[in-house]
Amino acid sequence: MRIIAAALAALTLAACTPPAQEETPTGEPSLPGVTLPVADRAGNRMEALTQEAERWCTSDGVWCIENDAVMASFMPAGPAIALPGEGEIWGAIVRVGETAFVGRVYTDQQMYSGGGGSAQHLTLYEIANGEAREVLRMPYSADSMIRACFDEADEATRAGACHDEYRFVSRISLDEGASSGAPVIILETAAGSFPGPLTRTQDSAERGPLTEDDLVWARDETCSFRRTYTRQADGLYAPDQPLPGCADYLEP
Repeated sequence: MRIIAAALAALTLAACTPPAQEETPTGEPSLPGVTLPVADRAGNRMEALTQEAERWCTSDGVWCIENDAVMASFMPAGPAIALPGEGEIWGAIVRVGETAFVGRVYTDQQMYSGGGGSAQHLTLYEIANGEAREVLRMPYSADSMIRACFDEADEATRAGACHDEYRFVSRISLDEGASSGAPVIILETAAGSFPGPLTRTQDSAERGPLTEDDLVWARDETCSFRRTYTRQADGLYAPDQPLPGCADYLEP
């Protein structure tokens, strides 16, 4: 089983979101972390998983993920429930009575002559009735660096900011006010570009020489959004509004 890197594991124990720091003076995309555990009024609970070697478990040891399989102490003896996919284990779990939602974080990467990019999405699987069923997929994080300076003239024209940068972060939590039924999952995002407002559909060189005033992060209001995911009649989750495309960020 592919295991998530130690640095990300430590982060998810505290926040269960991609790296997101307090907002910087230049406005770099950021969101506050989620302090776990979090519970709603219906008794659904989101909590951190602790990693030991290739085993991820809840603090009480009831739920564990190991060797691409999910198990719980109350399950009947026999084969554990296979967890599909090959993404990294998400460092949190949503417990719903004797069922649970566990996740994998999948990464797409792309290299460029002047940089590279990566984009992640989170897929949640419901563990119930002896199987793992995919019920939700949502954007998770993204970070891309496009362009480069190839000589001193390029560096001077770009005021030292040789890369166009695009960043997308998210915060995932429960709706603590939900009073009945399945958990309601909230996705909040923040996105922005540097230096200043950019889009991959236009050549940023057409802006002309940059100045120090241009060296700030520009928030992308369209791709900084909040969505509430609720369970539908077919058991799958859907957002309250369609998600914007955000190809500048979510395509590496």
